[in-house]
Amino acid sequence: MSVSETLRGLAAGIAVLGYVALFLLLRFRSVPASVFAGVAVLSTAALVAAGGRPAFRQLLGRGPSTDAETPGWWLARVEPAVEDAWNAYADLILTVGLWAITVGAFGRLATYPGDDPPFGLVTVGFLSMVCGLISLGFLIDSRYE
Repeated sequence: MSVSETLRGLAAGIAVLGYVALFLLLRFRSVPASVFAGVAVLSTAALVAAGGRPAFRQLLGRGPSTDAETPGWWLARVEPAVEDAWNAYADLILTVGLWAITVGAFGRLATYPGDDPPFGLVTVGFLSMVCGLISLGFLIDSRYE
């Protein structure tokens, strides 16, 4: 595997992880707006690094595919946008990143200063933990191909 393929795979993993984290953070509103903006900028930069301008256009729903092939949900359009750059390094980034989100959510929950911690942190923690385990399965599978 060449260095450029490795870097594109790392960028693809960061992009998918960032957009999944952005979805979870937006859905459960567990961090400030500046964090949302930072995650969105980083994810978009990684998406462009992995797939270039066509990947960004595909994320917006204006890609080279026909309307019948383009999913309506923005998060579902991330995977086809980085499909060409996806490799084992992207699986590794996604797995480790999801587990980091899990540790962060449960750590924030454990250290919450108030009496009534946000239930969204529990949901984010469990969803990212399960998705990290699923991603680990794909990572292990890609090692034996």
